Parts: sequence; C-alpha cells; structure tokens
Amino acid sequence: MSESWQHAESFAVTNTYMLDAEVLCDVTILAGKDEQEVKCHRFMLASRSPVFYTMFCGSLPETGVVQVPDVEASVFRQVVRFVYSGEIQVMPESAMALLYVAKKYDIQALTDRCRTFLEKIIAVDNVCIILEQAVMFDEKVLIQQCLTFVTDNSDQVFRSNEIMSISPEALRLILQGEKEKQKLQPEKVYATCTEWAKQSFTKAGKENFTGGDLRQQLGDMILLVDFARMTFDSYMDHVDEDDILSNVEKIECIRGIRKRRKERPSFIARFGDIKSPWSHGNLADGISFRTPNDVILCSVALYRPCKPGNLSGTLEILEDREIVLTQNVTIMFKDNETYENINLVKEITIRQGVTYSVRQTLKGQLSYYGVDHKETVKINGILVTFMDLKADKLVYSSSLQALQIHGITLKL
Repeated sequence: MSESWQHAESFAVTNTYMLDAEVLCDVTILAGKDEQEVKCHRFMLASRSPVFYTMFCGSLPETGVVQVPDVEASVFRQVVRFVYSGEIQVMPESAMALLYVAKKYDIQALTDRCRTFLEKIIAVDNVCIILEQAVMFDEKVLIQQCLTFVTDNSDQVFRSNEIMSISPEALRLILQGEKEKQKLQPEKVYATCTEWAKQSFTKAGKENFTGGDLRQQLGDMILLVDFARMTFDSYMDHVDEDDILSNVEKIECIRGIRKRRKERPSFIARFGDIKSPWSHGNLADGISFRTPNDVILCSVALYRPCKPGNLSGTLEILEDREIVLTQNVTIMFKDNETYENINLVKEITIRQGVTYSVRQTLKGQLSYYGVDHKETVKINGILVTFMDLKADKLVYSSSLQALQIHGITLKL
C-alpha cells in the first residue's frame, strides 16, 4: 500500500502538498493585472504575516476572493510557497519584486532573505536600482551597503546609464555621500546632475528646456555639488553660463572658491619624471626655494625606497642658513608608490623673498630619484622658484636639475 502524504515528517512537505493539490483551500488571490488565481489557506498566510492576519482576522475580514493587482502571479506564488515551506530561490530578476511583497505583507523572514541576497550581488549596473528600492522600503542596512559600494566605485557609477534613471531621493543620498567623501572632481558631479535632469525631461517628451527648468527638476540637490572645490576657470567654463544657479548662489560659489583657494594646500612638484635607484650614504641632500608670497609650508615629499626596506634619518627646514625645524623620519617601501608626503610636526611660515631650504640626511635602502626638473612652478596663485641648496653643509650630488626632494606642499 502506498504511503499517505500525511505521513511525511516535515510540516513543510504536507503544507506544500495541500497548497499544490488545493486541499481545503479557503481563499483565492487574484494576482496581477490579469487576475490569475492563486488558491491557498487563510490560516497559513495569517501565521506568517501580520498584514494577512489583520486582513483575515480583523474587524472587517476579507473572505473568499482577495485582489492583489500590484503583484504578478508568478511572484505571488513564490511568496506563498515560501510561507508554506520556508524555501525559496531568490534570483537577480525576481529579488526586487520579492522584497516588495515581503515588505508589503511584513513577511520578515523573506525580507531578510532578499536583503542578504541583494547585498551580495550589488554591482555597478544594478546598485542604483537596488538603492532606489532600499530607499522605498526604508531598508537602512541595504541603503548603507549601496552607498558604500557607490563610494568605492564612484567613477564607474557616475558614468553608468543607470544613474540617469534613479529617483531624486536616491540621487540625493549619492550626492550627499560624494560631497562627504570627495572621490570625484566636482565638475563631474555637476555634469551628472545636469544630465540626469535633462534625461528626465527627455523621457517625459520635452526636448527644449532652460536652465531654470533644469533647476526646478534638481531643486536644492544641485547645491550638494561642492562648487568650492572647482577652480575659478573651471567654474566659469562649466557652471556660470548654464543659469541653473541663481545670481545669489553664483556669488556664494565664487566666494567659496576664493576661500577654499586660500585654505587648500598646493603640492609643488619639482620633477617631471622619477627613476631608480639612488644610494643614500648618510650625507645631506636638499634644495632651496623662495616665493613672492607669504605662505605656509605643510609637508615635504621624500622619495621612498625602490626595494623592500626603509630609509631613516632627519629632515630639516632652514630659513636662510638657520635651522627652524628638525624632525626624525622613517620612510617605508610601498608597492606602486614612489614618494611619501611627510607632514611637518610644525607648519613653517614662509616669508616672501626669503630663501628657505629643505634638507634630508638619510641612510638605508636604495630609493627613487627625480629628473626633468622644473625651476619655477606656479599653482593656485603660488609661485615657487627652486635653486641649488644654499645651506652650509656637505651635499651629496642633489641639485636643482636632479635627484632628491620631490616637492613641497604650501598653502596661502
């Protein structure tokens, strides 16, 4: 005699049999716009979903037939089978739809399953879609996962087609994260914002639009672009003539650029190319410089070892021939890096017209060295003239033309 289906040890097996065979089903779900029938049991739905419980056991209980036009029948059947068996195969093409149903009916176990799956498959071509859905369902953990991915892959995400279709709410979060992390040039962020607004109009069938139209679409999101990090020329070329910003906002942007220009350190590199190896013999190497500006010396770029190991010794800053700073330094080998910016333990005020010198005395591993020198360099309004070391101390081969001290960092 064949074994009865009721003899199965697992409740999931017997429950699923009753679902598939429509044994004692007492409710019919009309799923999707085409109202396909999905027959099931009220007590099973109510046992896993507070929403279904209220629907069937509340003061005005649903009976007989329930319409669910916003969920396709194939998706609803997967959800029902999960309710009966606890098993489901979440796939990329169905994950967002399943999450929608899980959130709608408060099926927590399915919500967790979908969230875990989505966290694992986040990629450049889907992160915007996943973020948009996560925002819609207020999935805070998933939102943060998406934003972290965007930060780590910002250049690719901002170049993707998918970001052009993202919701304003999700775009705002991306822009907030970018302003905080500053992974991209602000010109690129601005271009993405304006293109997003333009495509919004194009999709709506509007081909002609003004800067004012784009601003209306963007709202105050456009102010999340860090205009102050642009140069003045770049701002004038990319932003000023678009008329997306108001006149008052344009003035504030220019003020911000001027303020940031004064505060932002400028790295002055004195070589155009880097080679190896260079041998240090615990003798001094250095360079002198002067500038017509009153500036602050923040750091000095010294060459790293070109092989595993380290260099150690002293770094000195001199004003004319007087030592104004001495600090011990240790520079480690690092793959794919040729120099290290050594932050000074005390920033040095550089007075206009006075000759200053940077001097290193190191020993240890072979290092990189610079060639193709630049005698004068001007960056962000700071002009620096380099010259051979003027300080009175034995110097080992370094000169204006080549070898040690890759550059210096100054700020106004």
